[in-house]
This record gives sequence, structure tokens and C-alpha cells, in this order.
Amino acid sequence: MLSGTFFDIQSFTYDNTEEVQQKLQVVVSLMGDHPIYSGHFPGNPVVPGVCQVQMVKELVEKAVKHPLNLTESDNIKFLSMINPLVNAQLEFNILIRPVIDQLLSVTATIAAGSIVFLKFKGKFKTTG
Repeated sequence: MLSGTFFDIQSFTYDNTEEVQQKLQVVVSLMGDHPIYSGHFPGNPVVPGVCQVQMVKELVEKAVKHPLNLTESDNIKFLSMINPLVNAQLEFNILIRPVIDQLLSVTATIAAGSIVFLKFKGKFKTTG
């Protein structure tokens, strides 16, 4: 779990009033002194791609209040590197669509202002 050690949630807005599509908007602050940056990369810290996907997963879990497993990643595009010393706050825009039988289709972006770092499309299955 990265929440609380790698990043902190600054704002969390979840609109689940529609059955077809739910919207999640989150602003997080990265902890630029996290030990992961000493190896990724010394002197030029970059948020690892796997951590970006994990943050999306944890935010969706918080919204739907269930643990999730990533079952399919249709499309993951890393468009720009995230340096936590330059972009300490990130904006997550996430759409959650229930598919069938505990399966969620998720589309997400991570951005800071006009800079888009990640575009993600995949499926998560609830485990609990």
C-alpha cells in the first residue's frame, strides 16, 4: 500500500450517483523523500510506472470500498515522467464503470495542470 507512505490524499471527490459511470477526482501529494527515489533514479527522481498504476488501484479501492485485483490492462500509456520534486501534486481523473459480476472497467489519467503523465484503461475485479 502506497497511501500514507508514498503519497497523501489532499482531496477526494467520488460521484457514484449514476449506475452506468462513476466519477472519481483526487488530488494527491507525493512524498519526494520516499526511499524508492534513491534507486529510481539517484539525483533525478522519477515515479515508477508500477507505482502510478498502484495509486490508481488504491484510489478506486477507496471509492468502491472493496479490495481489487487488476485483471486486464487494455491500454497503459506513460506520456511524461513524474519528478516528485517538480510535480509534487497530481490530479487523478478516474471513470469507473461496473461491467458484470464484481468486474469494474476503469479509465484514468494522472496530470498536473496541462501535463498528462498517464493514460490508463483496464479492468479490476473485487476480491472481497
